[in-house]
Amino acid sequence: MSMNTTRLTTYWTLAEAATAIDFLDTLRDALWETYGEQITTMHREVYDARIQDTNQRELEFDDDIPFGSSAELVG
Repeated sequence: MSMNTTRLTTYWTLAEAATAIDFLDTLRDALWETYGEQITTMHREVYDARIQDTNQRELEFDDDIPFGSSAELVG
């Protein structure tokens, strides 16, 4: 496999930079509208696969947690 290099202009006028940012915003919005749910699912699957540790055990916590002022909890 060979590496390809894409060159971008490193100096733009203010108007050119603003146009590029507007275009990227529009592109991002269009891609998110079309693929947003699939992208979210893909990220979750990658994250879930990364954090799976067979040495860890899931604990079920069902303790009642008292809610009140900090003075009630401390005193």
